[in-house]
Amino acid sequence: MARSISVAMIVKDESAQLAECLSGIAGFADEICLVDTGSRDNTVEIARQHKAKVTFFIWCDDFAAARNESLRKCTKDWIFILDADERVAPEDFVRLRQLVEGPANVCYRFETRNYTNTESVADFHRCRPDDPYRRGFAGWYPSSKVRLFPNNSGARFTGTVHELVHESLEQNGIRTVNSDISIHHYAFMKPPARIQAKQELYLQLGYKKIQENPGDPKAFIELGNQYAEVRDYTNAVGAYRQALMLDPSNAQVLKDLGGALHLIRRSDDAKHALRLAVQLDPSLAEAWRNLGVIHADEKDWTASIGCFERALELDPGWVDAHRYLSVALEGAGLLPQAAEASRKAVESGMTSDALKLYVHQMLRLERRAEARSVIAGLIGRSGAASEFHNVLGELYYYDDLLQEAKEQFALAGQAGSGAAYNNLGVVLYREKLYDKAKQAFEMCLKYEPNHRGAMNNLEKTMACLRNG
Repeated sequence: MARSISVAMIVKDESAQLAECLSGIAGFADEICLVDTGSRDNTVEIARQHKAKVTFFIWCDDFAAARNESLRKCTKDWIFILDADERVAPEDFVRLRQLVEGPANVCYRFETRNYTNTESVADFHRCRPDDPYRRGFAGWYPSSKVRLFPNNSGARFTGTVHELVHESLEQNGIRTVNSDISIHHYAFMKPPARIQAKQELYLQLGYKKIQENPGDPKAFIELGNQYAEVRDYTNAVGAYRQALMLDPSNAQVLKDLGGALHLIRRSDDAKHALRLAVQLDPSLAEAWRNLGVIHADEKDWTASIGCFERALELDPGWVDAHRYLSVALEGAGLLPQAAEASRKAVESGMTSDALKLYVHQMLRLERRAEARSVIAGLIGRSGAASEFHNVLGELYYYDDLLQEAKEQFALAGQAGSGAAYNNLGVVLYREKLYDKAKQAFEMCLKYEPNHRGAMNNLEKTMACLRNG
């Protein structure tokens, strides 16, 4: 007989996110146990509409206590922890089902992808343009925790904030196994006021946790991470230093300290922390990456190249790797190698910055025909067709291949690029086809009403039409 699954959730004022979340797990969960900690919107009504078992909990500034209340309500064989602003890919529910049919003496740790536009956050991973889970965010940073475990196994969350359950499971003989299933987390889709209120609450609870456990380095690490999340890097540095006083050989904390020091422009201290981090743990790709960024800022290109190459070796999935390496190679005067690296960046799925870098380098190398061939081969493999068509049109234009340039600009415009219509208008204006040029500039302004180039070009074109 197939094993059954309870999904345990704690919520407050999640009406904007909850319906989608519960609809997504409807075919997976045999039971949804939802604990409401004081909602003032229609969260509870939405939960009941989706057949969730709703329990009310008086909030006591303790996330673990609320989580444990949700566990008490679960009656099925396994428990899966999920929040209202989290999603699981539909195809991964099948794999989750397979996990619960396996050994009953294990629990599973999952990576959470926390989507954000804050690129300075530790271990930031840029989203590929065609990533179906990016939802408009620039990238994500990872965190991990146990989410799936057998019921009646002594599970109990600890920690007033950033609560965790794995220690209680391990104490009861439940072994932790890493799952390769990702949880997609959209905390920053909430209104700014809600985000700020939650961040302030986490900081308050972080202080409380330190007061209760002044000798626990993890409490200071969590506080440092929370400060970093709100971009208060000065206080993040202080918290990380406190953690290191209690745990001096923690390479991860040294890595985070180095990143925070760099962001407050203390580069020498940042380099020292990062070098200690990689001495303690040479496999820390992000530490090598951050060290490379500092060297690049200082125009120490040779050192920067070495760091980026090491980071790429350790983390082949680092999406921005080839673009960073390309910038450093160009800075070192190694332009052909830089163009090769930026080509790899474009081919790996990066667009915009990587594409501009590649074209800039190929123009300097006067290898326009080769660049056209590479970019033409990528059209259809990327979700950014308008950018590729537009750049391809520019490369044709540089070689006075005007008919080919017009075709590419038109395709880019049809794919939604206002700037491409401006470029199309420039070619038509050059050919003295003023009526068609006027239409192209007007199309650009339809997409981008404040496009100054199109405004000026339209004015010049209208003057030519008036003058016959």
